[in-house]
Amino acid sequence: MPTKTTRQFLLIPIIREKSHHITVVARLAGRPARFIVDTGAGGTILDSHAVSRYKLRLSSASRKGGGVGSVAMRMNYVARHDLTLLDLDLSGTKLLTLDLSHVNAGLEKAKVEPVVGVLGADVLWRRHAVIDYDRGLMLLST
Repeated sequence: MPTKTTRQFLLIPIIREKSHHITVVARLAGRPARFIVDTGAGGTILDSHAVSRYKLRLSSASRKGGGVGSVAMRMNYVARHDLTLLDLDLSGTKLLTLDLSHVNAGLEKAKVEPVVGVLGADVLWRRHAVIDYDRGLMLLST
């Protein structure tokens, strides 16, 4: 008979913005960093403009990628980072960089604070994410 494993989950507060985006506040380089939660994004993305703001370095590796309706663009990896979400260490997550100016322009138009990145399905899937919209919480396994 297979053994049953019990998972531990962290309760992460989520914010439903006026624009209807869901955001979370993480920490990057010891500073607050707002991320959009995007279940349809294949990877976790950092705005290319935030790299210097958070004093991060890019690795020499890159790849092509893009979102729905966008052309393929060259994306770089952040060499090393210390991304955390509450007590959850996400430093092992590959952070790709992409210019998110268009995203932040849309948020600004809706009078929503800008974001530094997108928390994608790579983290959400691996951490067995459950989003409870009514309670304003996201559960992530530790």
